[in-house]
Amino acid sequence: MIRLHPLLERWTSRPFLAAVLSAAWLSGCAGQGPQTQSGANPADAYTQLGVAYLERDNLPRARGALNRALEIAPDDAETLQAMAMVHQRQGEQRLADDYFRRALESNPDSTRARNNYAAYLYEHGRLAEACSQLELATRDTQYDNRAQLFANLGQCQRDMGDTSAARASLERAQAIDARSPRSYFTLAQLEYSQGNYLRAWEQLQVFKRLAGTTTESQSLAEQIATARGE
Repeated sequence: MIRLHPLLERWTSRPFLAAVLSAAWLSGCAGQGPQTQSGANPADAYTQLGVAYLERDNLPRARGALNRALEIAPDDAETLQAMAMVHQRQGEQRLADDYFRRALESNPDSTRARNNYAAYLYEHGRLAEACSQLELATRDTQYDNRAQLFANLGQCQRDMGDTSAARASLERAQAIDARSPRSYFTLAQLEYSQGNYLRAWEQLQVFKRLAGTTTESQSLAEQIATARGE
């Protein structure tokens, strides 16, 4: 089963969110190497192989395997989004955008494809579009890491300047999974920026209990303490 990476080191930058979102599909696909599951149909087998190479940054082999998969099943959403990520890493942004769109046209219910497309949009500063894709993704109540989606949405909304929506999304992430560290850190940042220093401190302490102290959390703690006159 595809799973989001748990806790990554960086929390606030656009590349960080993009990495988190892209990892949603890559994590767990590759296993121990570029091997395929026994009994998989040929298109799925080539897709698994392509993703395994993609995770290892072997883009020529990833592209070759995915092209073989698309020859067999040209409208497969999983293969199309994997090919989008190949083009994204190669800097071919027009092609990446096209393949992401094709994946979602093929399967509008693919939360993984929508999640990864949001990462692409966020990485390229298309924040309104990224937030829109994330809003759609969060509607998938069966998605294993829905709390992570809401945390991503909250960060996107915060970067858009929509404080109330960001706060609501981050609190929703916490309601779904009370042990979702990044939602607490992002909410701490948001509350600090709004002058709610006690609330920011409380959120930061929960983050530290869940994830330990990081460079970013220590820096924020010092900023909050200074703001509170401590």
